[in-house]
Amino acid sequence: MTAKDREAFLKSPLFSKLNFENINSKMEIVSAKKGETIMAKNNFERCLAFILKGSASVLKFGFDGKKTVMNRLFEGDVFGMATLFYEEEEFPSEIVAENDLRLAVFPKKSIESAFCENPEFAKAYVTLLSEKIHFLNKKLSAFSEGESSEKLLRWILNFSNGEKEIFLPCSVSKLAQMLGIGRASVYRGFCSLSEKGIIEKDGKKITILQK
Repeated sequence: MTAKDREAFLKSPLFSKLNFENINSKMEIVSAKKGETIMAKNNFERCLAFILKGSASVLKFGFDGKKTVMNRLFEGDVFGMATLFYEEEEFPSEIVAENDLRLAVFPKKSIESAFCENPEFAKAYVTLLSEKIHFLNKKLSAFSEGESSEKLLRWILNFSNGEKEIFLPCSVSKLAQMLGIGRASVYRGFCSLSEKGIIEKDGKKITILQK
């Protein structure tokens, strides 16, 4: 474990509950190259993965077979919870490295033993799971509530994950389908948000000026 790895673990609300000896005995360090698929529908392991370095995209397939970026993961983020204890035969999304990744991978058995050994770790895990549920609820709200510009703004803020700049990951037509509104409504939403000084749009680049 490197000094940078230790720093990442110390910042984690989840893994900071474990001591480093415990962490070392339960994990495996894995690397992934830019563009590499880490988990996919029929190719995944029941494990918890912690990003030590780099970033990844969470992709979903539409009915037309096209991929849409639903979320982005950065250093300190965790993924794999969806199938760790739920015996589903398919992973619900596809996770692809945006750049070279360094991951700490914890098999299901390691997480189970950590629960038994450290109640604070178990509590932190439940808290993280609850946060993910709320995050998904916000995503659903963005697709089902409010005026066109409000739906669009909620989607932009959710997709940005705290970043000031994003690039539209799909066509305006595809975004309109995702939000359940018309293509013209999306254009009007962009114009409205720009006029209010909330965003600035230049082609596919969107800069968030205020939240």
